[in-house]
Amino acid sequence: MAFPAQSAFSKAFKKTSVAACIFGFAALAGATAQADPVADFYHGKEVAITVGSSSGGGFDLYGRLVARHMSGYLPGAPTIVVKNMPGAGGIQQVNYLVNVAVKDGTQLGIINPVMTTAPFLTPEVAKWDSRKFVWLGSANSEISTCAFWKASGISDIDKLINAKRELMVAGIGPSSGSTLDAITLKSMMSWKWNIVTGYPGLANAMNAAEAGEADGMCGLNVTTLKARLWPQIQRGEIHVLLQTSLRNHPDLPGVKNAFDLAKSPEQKQMMELVFGPWIFGRPFITTSGVPAERLAALRKAFKEVLADKQFLAEAEKTQSDISYMPPAEIEGLVERFYATPVEVREKTRQLLDTRS
Repeated sequence: MAFPAQSAFSKAFKKTSVAACIFGFAALAGATAQADPVADFYHGKEVAITVGSSSGGGFDLYGRLVARHMSGYLPGAPTIVVKNMPGAGGIQQVNYLVNVAVKDGTQLGIINPVMTTAPFLTPEVAKWDSRKFVWLGSANSEISTCAFWKASGISDIDKLINAKRELMVAGIGPSSGSTLDAITLKSMMSWKWNIVTGYPGLANAMNAAEAGEADGMCGLNVTTLKARLWPQIQRGEIHVLLQTSLRNHPDLPGVKNAFDLAKSPEQKQMMELVFGPWIFGRPFITTSGVPAERLAALRKAFKEVLADKQFLAEAEKTQSDISYMPPAEIEGLVERFYATPVEVREKTRQLLDTRS
């Protein structure tokens, strides 16, 4: 039995239906290919950048500067907020990021670089392995200093070395850079320093020195000096007397480096453990366990922010030095610190042990 031939309309309808299906599948495949799981995750989210000190200091300045510009570089453009978490010179913040914070890429932190050596210098309070930190990079490389206010009468390095009275030196918590730097110098050089560690943040310690409650302090980075104290330094109201860093800063000609005062190679190794971390001065981390694609997006966004023209213009206004340091370089430096001979690490730990 013969079947009737298909009409022209039927043939055209079938061709149209097939084409529509093909187009629909192609569109669906294209939409799937263009979907961004990172953008989907961050859309409508809040990302926190914690700062391990009170507002007004250098870490707070950098944290807020990055926060104001980073959202546009992260897929999904999340809201980015800064949360100050002062306590124990940064210990509380790092413990939060390591042990408490959710591990999904919404918790970041700008940490004090001395937190990388804290686990073997102050192990009773720093219970983590810094080699497991997940770095986004650092916003600059810092040079740390010790400075004394005019009222102290300590106006040059000779007067500092040969001080006839006990000097009051301000510190921020037992494990902060300001405190550890001061303890190291006091112990190695046998200087008459009374180190007061009760200040909750850098701004409080500087205010104490300004008010005459302290003679000076260490752990003052050049960025902080330029942003907050440069006019007073130029007027001779504050004297920068010592650099505590692996290299010297070009804007501090003639200011002696603490490594020049070391009395032995071992002392230099010990100084490196205490002063060395400042070479990656303003590092940012996130929590462990962040999915790889989100971590890659965070690192990419952080790097791009530091090259943003508006970001750099704002940084220049606040005299904040910007020099991107990649995660791998920081990781290498941390490995170098951990490679220090155990006996030197232990001797440095004993030197910094303030419990006795």
